[in-house]
Amino acid sequence: MRTTMLGSVALIATITIALIGFQSTVTPTPAHAEIRDANFAIAVFPVDDEYARFKNTWGERRARGRRHTGTDIISPRGTAIRAAADGIITEMDYRASSGFYLRIDHGHGWQSTYLHLNNDTIGTDDGEGGTWTAFYPTLTVGAEVFAGDVIGYVGDSGNAEDTIPHAHLAITHKGESLNPYPYLEDAWDREHRFARSGLNPL
Repeated sequence: MRTTMLGSVALIATITIALIGFQSTVTPTPAHAEIRDANFAIAVFPVDDEYARFKNTWGERRARGRRHTGTDIISPRGTAIRAAADGIITEMDYRASSGFYLRIDHGHGWQSTYLHLNNDTIGTDDGEGGTWTAFYPTLTVGAEVFAGDVIGYVGDSGNAEDTIPHAHLAITHKGESLNPYPYLEDAWDREHRFARSGLNPL
């Protein structure tokens, strides 16, 4: 009987040591980066217009066989565009397709890009504007911005010239394009829920 009990104790000790050793080899290292990535959210809805309109057009066909890789937020020309989250401005430029655009690096592989910024003088659709009508005046590449800071203005520059003014928002994570719509929907619902309650969402 005693021999059996000692054998059982030894067996339990052996299993315990084995499990502890196994656990030490499979327990992941602290994954704060992965957790932050998974929890990325738009802190502030990027267009300062309570009547802005947007819908899920991810993957829709565009001219020349392109697919839509963003979400268009429709709002009047000149409406302020805000940084969706804290970050560093990495690009402010003009291209024939995207028009005036601005890119923010949010860290941990996340970036947001805002396209078709305003290229018209105030109150017109003359195409005579420039960087001073597209971007907030004091911004420069390398500047730090915080969620809610005004970074530019809604327009129709680039290949959006014949469309209704809107801001095209693109989100990428580690170079992969993601559908911005769920992020925008979450931010919109959150802001309007707080607005109805009279609380500040920030």
